[in-house]
Amino acid sequence: MNYILVADKQEADNIKIPKELKDSVKIITFDGWGDTAVIKKLSKMMLNHEFNKNDKFFNIGYAGSNEFPIGTAVVVGTVAKEIPSHTVKEPSVKLDKESKIKCYSSLNFVENTKHIGVFDMELYTLATFFPKIKSVKIVSDNLNYHEYKQVAITKAWKEANKILFEWIKK
Repeated sequence: MNYILVADKQEADNIKIPKELKDSVKIITFDGWGDTAVIKKLSKMMLNHEFNKNDKFFNIGYAGSNEFPIGTAVVVGTVAKEIPSHTVKEPSVKLDKESKIKCYSSLNFVENTKHIGVFDMELYTLATFFPKIKSVKIVSDNLNYHEYKQVAITKAWKEANKILFEWIKK
């Protein structure tokens, strides 16, 4: 099975599964952002033995960025934890050897940071569950919560869907 992991219904509604893949793709929503929502959902699924060793995992969804313009779809190369006041450095996780794009996962919406890249709230936790996960992010804001609230990016979702389903077909 191919699992597409997304934060919420708004993101899930933008995924257009091709007819020939309908039986091999399942979308999982966390009904919220961040570590807690991811851990709650995935722990329950793992306890119920819903995954097996041949399953593949993909993440698609919105992210802020101080590097890319709104409406850009980017393949994440590496993910790290964004904890500005934390003194312990978490190890980063390499997701795609061809991409140089770094995603920082935070506990909250990122508006100020010393890092350059894209910023979400769940990819790092997903990568700790599934180290071979692939991720494509759609830049929804330039680290401004009010911009995020205005997002409606059809072209970027088409590009992200194209990338996602090329991975699944491999």
